Amino acid sequence: MQALFTVLFLLKFTATRRQPIPRDIRQRRLGEMSLLRRIAVILQMRPRQACFIHSTMTLKCILLKDSPETTRQLKAFIEKSQPLTLEAVTGSLKETLLHTDAGGADILFLNIKWAAQVKHEWTEREKPLAIIWLAPPRDKHPPPQPGYNPLVTGDSLNYLHFLEAVQKAMLHLLAGRKTTKLRDEHFFFIKSEYRIIKVNFDDIIFCEGLKDYTQVYTARKTKPIITLQNLKTFAERLPANRFVRIHRSYIVSLQHVESITKKEVEIGDRIVPIGNSFRSHLMEIVKRNS
Repeated sequence: MQALFTVLFLLKFTATRRQPIPRDIRQRRLGEMSLLRRIAVILQMRPRQACFIHSTMTLKCILLKDSPETTRQLKAFIEKSQPLTLEAVTGSLKETLLHTDAGGADILFLNIKWAAQVKHEWTEREKPLAIIWLAPPRDKHPPPQPGYNPLVTGDSLNYLHFLEAVQKAMLHLLAGRKTTKLRDEHFFFIKSEYRIIKVNFDDIIFCEGLKDYTQVYTARKTKPIITLQNLKTFAERLPANRFVRIHRSYIVSLQHVESITKKEVEIGDRIVPIGNSFRSHLMEIVKRNS
C-alpha cells in the first residue's frame, strides 16, 4: 500500500511540475513585454516588487544627435517606451555633459566615437547613469570596455535591439539604486572617529580632500568633521545640484558661494582655488544661473 501511495505521489508531482520554457520561446515572450515587465521577469521579482518599480522608476534620457535617421528612430523608440522620457536632444558633447552634471539624465545615447573623450571628462565626475553607445555598421572604434556590444545603428537598428540595450542599462541603474529611496534629501550621516554625526546639506560650506580622508566644513561647527573617505568617494553622497567640484581637493556648496574670480572662490571666510580643469564647468553653472 505504501508503495502505491509513493507511485501516485510521483505521478502527480510529474504531472504538476512546471516544464522549462524553451529558450527561443522565452526570448520571443520577452520581446513582446514592456521594459518594466522584462526587468521583473529577469530579476524573478514578485508582483508587488514589480509594481513598486513600475510606480517609482522614471528614467530621463539624453540623446546626442547622430545621423538624422538614427536620431529620428531613437526618439520614436524612447517616446513609446513607458519608463523612458526624452529629456533633451543635444547638439554637442559639451551640452550633453552640462545636462548630465545638472542631474538631468539617467541614460545617455552617445556615438561610440565619443567614448575616449567622455572617459577623460568624467575622470573626476562620478554620476549615477548608464551610457548606451551607438555604433554605425562596420564601425572600427574599439569597445568602451571588454565584452561590450554597442547598439548598431543604420539598417540593423530595430526596436527589439533597442529594448535589449535599455534593459541592460536599467539593470545597471537598479543595481546602483538599492538604497536611493531610503535616503533623505536634506541630511545624511557621516562616520567620524568613533561617532556617527548627522549633517544637514544646507550646513555644509565646503569639503577639502586630503589624501585618503575628507574634511567637511559646516556652518554650525568651528572645526571640520573628518571622515575616512577620499574626496571622490565622498562626492558621490552629495546632491549634484547643490555642490560642485572646483579643484582636485575642493568641493563647494553653491548655496554658500559669495563671489567668484578667475582663479578663486570666496566662500564663508575662506578663499578656495579653482583648478584649471574645473573652471569651465563652474563658469557654465554660473552662466546657467545668471
